[in-house]
Amino acid sequence: MPVITPISCRERLVQEELETHAWFASRPFPAMHRSHPDEIIRVLRDELKDCGTWVDVQPVPLEPFPTSRQSYDELFAVSRDLLGLLRRALLEAAPTRQGRLDALGGRPGTHSYPLFVDDDEFELRHCAAMARPDVVIGRDGPRFLEFNVSGAFGGPTEAHGFGRAWTRLYGGVGSSLPFTMDDPFSARADLFEKVCAELGVPKAVALVGNRVDRRGETTRYFDGEAAYLRGRGFLAEVVEPGALPEAIGRPGSLRFPLALRYFAPADWVSRGESLDAVRALIAVGCVLYPPESSYLLANKRLLARLSKPHDWMSDSDRRLVQRYVPWTRLARDGKVDWRGEWEDLRRLLTVRRESFVIKPAVGMMGHGVVIGRFRSPTQWEADVTQVLDSGNAIVQEYVEPARYELEMAAEPGTEPYRASVAPVLSPLLFGGRPGGIYARYYPDGRSGVVGVAQGGAMENVVLPGSD
Repeated sequence: MPVITPISCRERLVQEELETHAWFASRPFPAMHRSHPDEIIRVLRDELKDCGTWVDVQPVPLEPFPTSRQSYDELFAVSRDLLGLLRRALLEAAPTRQGRLDALGGRPGTHSYPLFVDDDEFELRHCAAMARPDVVIGRDGPRFLEFNVSGAFGGPTEAHGFGRAWTRLYGGVGSSLPFTMDDPFSARADLFEKVCAELGVPKAVALVGNRVDRRGETTRYFDGEAAYLRGRGFLAEVVEPGALPEAIGRPGSLRFPLALRYFAPADWVSRGESLDAVRALIAVGCVLYPPESSYLLANKRLLARLSKPHDWMSDSDRRLVQRYVPWTRLARDGKVDWRGEWEDLRRLLTVRRESFVIKPAVGMMGHGVVIGRFRSPTQWEADVTQVLDSGNAIVQEYVEPARYELEMAAEPGTEPYRASVAPVLSPLLFGGRPGGIYARYYPDGRSGVVGVAQGGAMENVVLPGSD
């Protein structure tokens, strides 16, 4: 057996000093096209007021992240292809719903998957309708760390708000903007139109969500999208848990035949809220969208399955995964293929601590994610023992993110400055259509688990140049 050596000091130094990758544009959009820093701060705070962002308390970006059209298009092309492979991996896991649940460690009616409907064909046809992969730009380009697949992931409202702000600040609609923009509200409205047509129902959508989930004092987080949908000819309203199911209507006279599930059942259950009102919504005939099977695609066990080549995968499928997905495996005792050799996973993780990340198979917002290089050897050894014993996690090769020198300002009246930040990028996909790229980062330059609600990360968007 070959000797597994710890990550070298030289390798660690190279990773820590990773410079701006060519994926980002080498120069920001021309400053002459935008407003004074104080005006930028004012507009961002106006567009994103009470939407759960930290624009009132954190240093504010004075520009979007720039990239080329080619890099932008690549990210969406790969997002669509990998999402399709995840769906194929789900179908290949088992021919029945129960078999798929068994393969992914879930059970219907549990906290993880409580809201399946009987129509399994509909579930599978629409399970990949809305997705937000999380991507970092590594030394070799984009690397897809995970896929958030549901109606509840954050990003659409924030990306819409930042996009509107940058459009205003660089001259407004109709002017010669230095970038182009895909709007998530527009992409999702197009998807809703297709779903309503398929179901043969009027254009009417309820946005079912809870302001508590978005750290807001009002429903403004959801109100903007509801207003946009009304502008597209939909009947659209925000419906919070206390109004269910009455606000939807009754069987035979539904006001809203379709409801965007802008919530994660686990959030409500963790707060002691019952899901009975949601079940009642389904019982009166409203279609909760996207369906429960979308959460199966978000199960990281599925990504681990995809990372390990299977017979059903073509050579091009395997090359795609190898190129864009970090090495990912189920966290369980046994041998794994690591860089052309078979290694004992427990020993590999212990000796190469700085090379790996542990993630819960079912989770969100970075909860439970452990990065080896940020743990002491003793802590990491305990982490490894826990996850290998539980069997409810994956292990993934760590990818050091590329950095970008972003211009920021702490407050109105302060001097702008540039700081090296390590963004996590999230292409937003609705029915396969791009809805823009949402980005999160820490203004102080930290990397690691980048969380908005828990970690206080700042947000922004990535915009491709218009030329």
